Amino acid sequence: MGHDQRFKEFLHAFLQDFLKLFYPHVEKRLEFETIEFLGTEVFTDLHDGSRREADVVAKLRTRDGEPELVLIHIEIQSRPQRDVNERMFEYYSLLRARYKLPIFPVVVYLRRGKKGLVVEEYHERLFDFEILKFRYESVHLARLDAEEYLEKEAPVGAALAALMDRSKSRNVESLRVAMLWKVVESALDEARQFLLVDLIETYFRLSREQRERYQRLMSRKEYRKVQDVELTWAEELEEKGRKEGRKEGRKEGRLTGKRETLERLMIAKFGALPETTAKRVQELDSLDEIDRYLERVLVAASLAEMQLGG
Repeated sequence: MGHDQRFKEFLHAFLQDFLKLFYPHVEKRLEFETIEFLGTEVFTDLHDGSRREADVVAKLRTRDGEPELVLIHIEIQSRPQRDVNERMFEYYSLLRARYKLPIFPVVVYLRRGKKGLVVEEYHERLFDFEILKFRYESVHLARLDAEEYLEKEAPVGAALAALMDRSKSRNVESLRVAMLWKVVESALDEARQFLLVDLIETYFRLSREQRERYQRLMSRKEYRKVQDVELTWAEELEEKGRKEGRKEGRKEGRLTGKRETLERLMIAKFGALPETTAKRVQELDSLDEIDRYLERVLVAASLAEMQLGG
């Protein structure tokens, strides 16, 4: 699963929590009981013939006053790009023309970016006259402080902290445990907990040395509940890979899905993989062989025990 798709799933499940975390003045004005996600909004009638696909678009009623209906549009970017301002304006124009509703537009950057929460602007001028000024919100996760958002009441803050700056933290291993603990101790159901754990496991990467210290920390009795959640996440990820492979129906499609699952589990458990190991995983061409490695990764204490060239 790509980063964009993973974050789309997160926003579908936690849009209210996301807005409450970053834009509480907007969240408190919306009736989330009326939320309707508008599916994949595709626009192909652009002047240059290109195709635009909006990431997340939701329609909601407001709590009081005008307007009665609004759209929330959120785009997910791995990192800033030069044409984002213009593309956000194009999305706004197309959505506004199609639905005739006010829109609250936001871009979420998963990597790099500016300092924290920023209002971006797109300008169009003609003959030294400003014809248009379009403004939208942006969240630059990598520039926010992880420990600050870990301390927020909502477990969503703890999960998103996995993408944030942790340079001020003296002990990143304890920080990671604290994030998982915040999710585990929340009142969320298992499915929603899984989505948050998946964010932490995917984006909070550890070096090999940090992973070893993390495993020693996690072996302590008081963290048994967190250990169980990590194991459940790994097992569910493995099962999801199997289902996606069966759904694909073709051998190559199943191989690709299982290789990706195996690599993600190994990275989550052992940290960044050596190039030789990553290459070895991509060369696996037997479904039964990959299944054996998927079973092994759940119990292996080190990358060496995987016997994949690490």
